[in-house]
Amino acid sequence: MDLQIRAISNNRSVKISIVDITEGLKEISSLQKLDKVATEAIGKTIINTSLISLSIKDGSKVVTNINGMGYLGSIIAEFDNNKFRGYVQNKTVDLTKIQESKDSLLSQSVGKNGFLQVSRYEKNLVEPYTSRVEIVSGEINLDFMYYLQKSDQINSLITSSVIFEDNNLKKACGIMIQMLPNFKNEDIDFIEEKLGTLSHLLDTLEKSTNYDALIKDIAEDAKILESKEIKFQCSCSLEKVLSSIKLLDKEELEKAIRDGEVIEVVCDFCTKQYNISPKEVEKLIE
Repeated sequence: MDLQIRAISNNRSVKISIVDITEGLKEISSLQKLDKVATEAIGKTIINTSLISLSIKDGSKVVTNINGMGYLGSIIAEFDNNKFRGYVQNKTVDLTKIQESKDSLLSQSVGKNGFLQVSRYEKNLVEPYTSRVEIVSGEINLDFMYYLQKSDQINSLITSSVIFEDNNLKKACGIMIQMLPNFKNEDIDFIEEKLGTLSHLLDTLEKSTNYDALIKDIAEDAKILESKEIKFQCSCSLEKVLSSIKLLDKEELEKAIRDGEVIEVVCDFCTKQYNISPKEVEKLIE
């Protein structure tokens, strides 16, 4: 079961969020026929997007778009109301194009000559609050860290992991730690000493089967605010498809009607196919 956990430590002035999307990512990878690199990229993007959403008080919908001009193209993730989905423009990476360099396979596949854009759809606003930063590494985790430093200016740590075993996805999880406004310098010192290195934190998270215990290990007084199931669920629908078709050129739609052409639309996120008949198209332009 995929899940989210939110906790707070008043003694250490810190809030902690953890998400696990292992099952949903397996389904996304299978539906979109993604290779390991694309699966890792979309997995980390979805995890970090989910963690950002959980850090917002009202749990607003968050949509992120990463495009580093790399082999994977655009990477889009969405988290809304305990549901997540994601999409990778290019499903596989030609490994013969990967160069021997200090940059990792993921970094080269994502690229680092583009942007990371985050849109927050807060409930009381008509338009989303959107911010964009340049990509600094293509490693995704570091890019989200850079985004948080630039946009929120809150002492934050965010990181995620997608690991495989014998070419099969084993686990996809992540953690976000944010200092509360009233934190003291000794609180930061305590958390840094407790967590150790980032690689140690990730290793602990990957091996953990008891996230509540992990949170308590970070801060003994931590109170679990929420622990609930999240899941992969696409928000596509026939109504949305018809609305998008209605935006097409009227002459193009009239030609489809005359030719008796069925318009096929395939959702990028869940690969569901919608077949729109000429009669349905005709109703759209009446």
